[in-house]
Amino acid sequence: MAILIRNLFVFFLFTVILGGSYGLWILEHQLRTVSYSEFRYCLANHDLKSTTFTGNKVIATHKSGDSYETTVPNAEKLISELQDKNIQIIFKKDRSEQIFQAIAIIYVILLLLTVIISLSRKKKTEEEENKFASDKLILPDGSHKQVTFDDVAGIPEALEELQEVVNFLKDPEQYSQIGAVSPKGVLLQGPPGTGKTLLARAIAGEAKVPFYSFSGSDFVEMFVGVGASRVRDIFKEAKSNAPCIIFIDEIDAVGGSRAGGSTASGQDERSQTLNALLVEMDGFSSTDTIIVLAATNRPDILDPALRRPGRFDRQVNILPPDIKGRKRILKVHSAKVALAPEINLDKIAHMVPGFTGAELANLVNEAALMAAREQKKVVSHQHFEQARDRILMGVERKGRIMSDADREILAYHEAGHAIVAKTLPDADPIHKITIIPRGQALGQTQQLSINDRSSYNFNYLRSRIVILMGGRAAEEIAFGQRTTGAQGDIVQATEIATNMICKWGMSDVIGPQAMVIDNAGFLGGSSHRVEMSDRTSEAIDKEIKNLLASCHDEAVVIIKEQYYLLKQLAAILLEVETLDDEEFNIIMSCQFKEKIAAGIKETHECETCPAADRCIHSKLKKD
Repeated sequence: MAILIRNLFVFFLFTVILGGSYGLWILEHQLRTVSYSEFRYCLANHDLKSTTFTGNKVIATHKSGDSYETTVPNAEKLISELQDKNIQIIFKKDRSEQIFQAIAIIYVILLLLTVIISLSRKKKTEEEENKFASDKLILPDGSHKQVTFDDVAGIPEALEELQEVVNFLKDPEQYSQIGAVSPKGVLLQGPPGTGKTLLARAIAGEAKVPFYSFSGSDFVEMFVGVGASRVRDIFKEAKSNAPCIIFIDEIDAVGGSRAGGSTASGQDERSQTLNALLVEMDGFSSTDTIIVLAATNRPDILDPALRRPGRFDRQVNILPPDIKGRKRILKVHSAKVALAPEINLDKIAHMVPGFTGAELANLVNEAALMAAREQKKVVSHQHFEQARDRILMGVERKGRIMSDADREILAYHEAGHAIVAKTLPDADPIHKITIIPRGQALGQTQQLSINDRSSYNFNYLRSRIVILMGGRAAEEIAFGQRTTGAQGDIVQATEIATNMICKWGMSDVIGPQAMVIDNAGFLGGSSHRVEMSDRTSEAIDKEIKNLLASCHDEAVVIIKEQYYLLKQLAAILLEVETLDDEEFNIIMSCQFKEKIAAGIKETHECETCPAADRCIHSKLKKD
């Protein structure tokens, strides 16, 4: 009906515009009308050249070319008089009545066509709405690849929490007999790439029930009321296929909070869609055996009415996996990849802390692509290392040409990071040192923690700042100047120091008081300082500055103590460009370190080195 009314309104608006334009054209081209007396006067003075008769109306044309229109009482008498004066006489048939009749007929035909087209579009829209839900249906009949819990790894707590939903869908009578009611809705919330959508499909695959898959944007249309209509159609069809699962991905697109009070048309459409969803979730009973699953990475903006018990009863957090979970996920994704026999998934899982399931899948795929690019038959550990560097730092910039002076500064900078990290007792072990540019980074010193950390103490965080200042300290001591290469280190150090003082209460002056509040939730984002006095703000700035300055001074002391080792490590980096953890530990443990630390300028004898067969100095000496 709305489509018909809209089309009729457009049709009548077009008619008014067309009629008004035609009327204006007639007024603009209409001839001047004179009285019959004036016409007789011109006729008597022999001023007329010709006359055109259309019924009782006459268009007279002067000898000067001017024309006007008049109405005559007796056309026959006037015609004979004109003939006597040899004035040209022209007769035209009055077709205005026929024209108006034709316009009326065309108008009626167009009106009927508008009604017919509107009704056909309405019928087509209704068919599309009915087809909307059926197109999103995945039946457990083998026509689609079924995902089960075997395909999901790294989130055992979530699987255990959702196993009850699967049991309810398989045997709802077991719960109804004891009086238990299954949750109507389950909200899966977590960072992007943690497997929320995969987990929803696995629930349907385990329960072997129909699965409706939608996204929040499917309900948002430019026409008001379409989203709410689709919600009603979905639940209507779901009731006919119960037991089943309705999955709404990125539900925050339609489930955002209504607290803003906006009256914009887009916001009004979302509100109507959300209201329809709330009503439908309240409308079906416990005997309908319909489970609504939803996924979001912005639970903080969802409407409170959507998250209350009775709608989304359970909220399951899905976070990035720990080291054991990463190993299981790597095992799942590498099952179809030809791996080298010496591949150790434990080691690979250890070198990618914080990776989500999607990032681990990408890691395996990138490693396989690199092996194929090199025409290898199996994927080796080196390919996983290269894939990790590509994901974290970007593509290796082979075309970038650096001057010898810049390479030397970069080598000292990265060597400074590594030496400080090796010296501090609370620092993570060195994994790799490289001066090969990747992405936006010119070089990098990578560290890997022994175990996944869930909390950080003051000494560890302070050591992180000292390590970040190590590159700048090395540049100052070796070259007596500062460069822009420490920009990223200073930004990270300032962020850590600010969080220590303002968020984690690690300052004796400020105390255990939060001065910075995070806004973002799972997506990260910005933070803001709470309202405070100028005195408190000045004290915070002073504490941050003192912490950064003391860490920088400590880094300078360490670099000065290990200056000869700094020079040696920088020279090695300029030669080989990349050092892994094994090579770095060999350099740090060989007897050459003790000699240069004592200030003895002697040539290193690799025969006395405890790792002479692998010593990097021996390799350089032979080269």
